[in-house]
Amino acid sequence: MTRTSRGSKKLRIYRTLRQEILALALPPGTVLVESALARRFALSKAPIREALVLLQQDGLVESLPRKGYLVTSITVSDMHELVELRAILDGAAAELAATRITREEIAVLDGLHIPAELPTDPKATKRYMDVNREFHVTIARASRNRRLAQLVERAVDEMARLFVPGFLKAEHGEIVDALRKGDAPGARAAAIHHILMTQDRVLKREAVTRPSGPSPGAGPPSWGEG
Repeated sequence: MTRTSRGSKKLRIYRTLRQEILALALPPGTVLVESALARRFALSKAPIREALVLLQQDGLVESLPRKGYLVTSITVSDMHELVELRAILDGAAAELAATRITREEIAVLDGLHIPAELPTDPKATKRYMDVNREFHVTIARASRNRRLAQLVERAVDEMARLFVPGFLKAEHGEIVDALRKGDAPGARAAAIHHILMTQDRVLKREAVTRPSGPSPGAGPPSWGEG
């Protein structure tokens, strides 16, 4: 196998597993074993191992000596850090985009159809996530600041497990309305409000779906598990 061939296989495995982790098809706590993955992808362990190292660099898995790789959980601290980061990045991107976005980009945002009801099956959840990602990345790119757009894109992906699903169509509409008017302060405020409200819905959802108190000896709660 050539180095290029192995590299392409490594990236294919990496992208497949990364998407499954972000979509919670591989939820936090899942142990990934090289031999099992090699059988699944019908490949040797070398590209599997390299793909897992890339996932570890993304913070999506951690190594378990002699066992495999554990899909990491999202802690309360992680959540607050990510929300603060997204509020800063998305707010700045929307503010810049308000005076730089094109009619064509506004049309793209208008054409992204977000269902009124939260999805319940994995395929619908993936479509929901894809639409959300395209929405925020489109705005970030409309800022015409390449580095800022890259940071937003990475942060959106990192938060995907946390906010599956947690956003509403109306809040996206408020951002687009401000962008259409060229209202930079309004776009920034709407983007920040959207991130904070999404966090609030996730917290409320977790409070309903989880026991009222931690079990004895339990570690910190993890987020985005269902």
